[in-house]
Amino acid sequence: MKKKLWMILLAGMILMTGCTKITTERQMLTIAEDRINSAVTSEISSSTNINKGFVSFYLEPSIGRFGGNKTNSVFLVGGHDVVLTIDVSSIVTAKYYSSDNPDLIVLREVDAFPNQVYEKEGTFLSGSGLVREYRCRIYHIGEKNYGIMMQTSNIIMVAECPMSDTPDLAMMMMRILRTVRCDEEQVVTAYSQKEMIDYRKEVLDIFQKIYPENGSLADMLNDNTPGTGN
Repeated sequence: MKKKLWMILLAGMILMTGCTKITTERQMLTIAEDRINSAVTSEISSSTNINKGFVSFYLEPSIGRFGGNKTNSVFLVGGHDVVLTIDVSSIVTAKYYSSDNPDLIVLREVDAFPNQVYEKEGTFLSGSGLVREYRCRIYHIGEKNYGIMMQTSNIIMVAECPMSDTPDLAMMMMRILRTVRCDEEQVVTAYSQKEMIDYRKEVLDIFQKIYPENGSLADMLNDNTPGTGN
């Protein structure tokens, strides 16, 4: 019954956004802020239905799945490609080179796109009951499109869409992000220095297929893990 209720509420939020004609960037960002806030506090699934190597997460029935590899998943949300990637560099750095305070989690600096126009940081309650730090950024790309990046200490999600679709897509990305579970111990065990290079190639291959004209996505491969090189 609870699951049916939140699906009805989610459909209602999407319909309300669809009835609002977005004409300016400022209007879009205001609506996106509301949608992200709603996604952070709304009820989500406590279980997962997708298992991909080191991660599992929940995708609602309306979301299409069509690709990826052991560190990346690609799916279709509202007609737009979304890439979810394990932030191996961040996980390895936190394991071996973190500060003396294990409770202090600082999200590493990543820019998925140029021309940032929005940033929001905060915490959410994950589907598994953990409180996690997050960062959301929105970027203006070209004349009509916007890029969205969602980030936690172990996951990065990116997508690109027209201005009118940005609030809803950001909302859905946040809902997915809150359901992600990552086995960080397996990630650390799997990725030696040599394999970190293979990981960066995997991520770049995915991004070049999805966003071939956006060279700035390569910035996500910048690795500050000591000893792994660039």
